[in-house]
Amino acid sequence: MLVRKLSETDDMTYGQGRSNFIAQAPAVAQSVYTRLRLLRGEWFLDTDAGVPYLQDVTIKPANLSLAESAIKQAIIATTGVKELRTFQLLFDPATRRATVQATVTTDYDDVQNITVKL
Repeated sequence: MLVRKLSETDDMTYGQGRSNFIAQAPAVAQSVYTRLRLLRGEWFLDTDAGVPYLQDVTIKPANLSLAESAIKQAIIATTGVKELRTFQLLFDPATRRATVQATVTTDYDDVQNITVKL
């Protein structure tokens, strides 16, 4: 697997040739990261791609088991993910922000730790 590397501000990197790309297990980790940041319906070429945050996760009253299920499903469906080893959804009611912490085993038999702030 080969993907374009993201910068510190989550923009795609350009201008450095092959060093703008990452491969294998780090590419899988970045793919999980970007998948969890994609809202369902946001990408016009595939409106079913992404996590249904607006449709299922941020509804009132909050249903944390539904949110966890949707996020776990998105992680497992990511190309290159063999197994979801650990998962934790942390919610801070004061800031109304969530953080996903996951550990996955990739198709490259490497373990990747992923943290996504939503």
